[in-house]
Formats: sequence, structure tokens, C-alpha cells
Amino acid sequence: MKLLEDLYVYPWLSSQENNANTIFIDGDVPTLIDPGHAHLFSHVVQGAARDGVALEASKLIICTHGHPDHMEAVERFDVDVVKAMSRREYEYLQGEGKDLFMMTGCQLPRSPFGLLLTDGSLVLGRKRLQVFSTPGHSPGSICLYWEDQKVLLSGDTLFYLGVGRTDLPGGDSHTLAESVARLAKLDVEYLVPGHGEVVKGKKTIEKNFQMILREFFSAHST
Repeated sequence: MKLLEDLYVYPWLSSQENNANTIFIDGDVPTLIDPGHAHLFSHVVQGAARDGVALEASKLIICTHGHPDHMEAVERFDVDVVKAMSRREYEYLQGEGKDLFMMTGCQLPRSPFGLLLTDGSLVLGRKRLQVFSTPGHSPGSICLYWEDQKVLLSGDTLFYLGVGRTDLPGGDSHTLAESVARLAKLDVEYLVPGHGEVVKGKKTIEKNFQMILREFFSAHST
């Protein structure tokens, strides 16, 4: 579905199987974010076709973190498409993250990740995203902030009325709380999480942050 000009969101709505929401940013550098599981990618293809979006034109694929439900489908894309994740998450995938793939019966994508991200600006032609390191759900999770549109792409760091789990290898509750507190300082009118519904409206998003911070910090303050 089209959320804003050049911004498309393909939410995973089925309760039968886990998969990530997928985001596409059109423009000078067509960018796909969190393509999800390989065998479930057809729902993104179908949604994009309805919107007239050319996924095959993607020049960049960004994974907010290295869990299979967010990144397995990068393997469907040509080697010429640049794949990106955080440098810390790439390191994680050489150890504990790789073990998680094996535990879930998935295979790590063979395609190389040629762009390893750190905090700062990511220029996509005339668009500019801010990369924020937000460890906690995984050691190298990132969120992407599109300041011009006041859009936060939060991966599995936080959702509507919740945060990402921390019981998988590399997760840490205290670190996740700190990451959420950092994001709460941003001016956000559209929160697009890695799972669940898109949250719209500055006041609603601020209340969501307040609830999460209150509940999360109170649960992990000792």
C-alpha cells in the first residue's frame, strides 16, 4: 500500500506464519527494506504489482537486522543489487546470528552485503535517511529515520504497544530500553514497525513511546 509519496508498505497480516513488514522507497535509488522470508516474498510482489511498483528496479536492499524473517529473501535479488545492514549485525551473523538461522531451518543468504552501515546519514539520491544504531533486539539492529517525511522505520526495536523480544541470542533488555529512549526524542508522524500496524499521528506515537518507556523501564529498572 502507498503510505506517502514514494513510500510503500507491505504489511504481513497473516497469523499463520511469522514474517516481517516490507518497505519500499522509490526515487533515484529505489530501496527495499526488510524483504522478509524467501518463501513468503510473493505477497510483496503481489502488493507491489497492484501499486505499480517495480521491485526489479531496486538498487539497494537494507535489512534492519539479521533475523531470517527480515532478510532471507535478499537471496532472490541479483548480485548487482547492493545489500546493506549494520556493521555490528554483520559481525553477529558470523556467530550467534548464524546459529539462529540454522536453528530455524533457514539458510544465510549467499549474496554478499557490500554496504555495512553505521550511525549517520544515508543519501539515496535526493532523499536522505538517518541511520540509528538501536541494539537490544539483536546486537546490530538499526532504525531508519526519514526526517523530511517524519517517518521512523523501526524494525523490531519497537511496535505499536510493544517492543522486540530479547530472549533470542544476542538480545539484551536493558540495551533495548536505551535504544527506545533514544528514538523517543525524534519528531515522528509515521511509525512503520517491522511487525504489526503502521502508527499515524504525532500525538498517538508520542503516547506509544510514553507507554513503552514507562512499562519497559519499570520492568527492567533493577
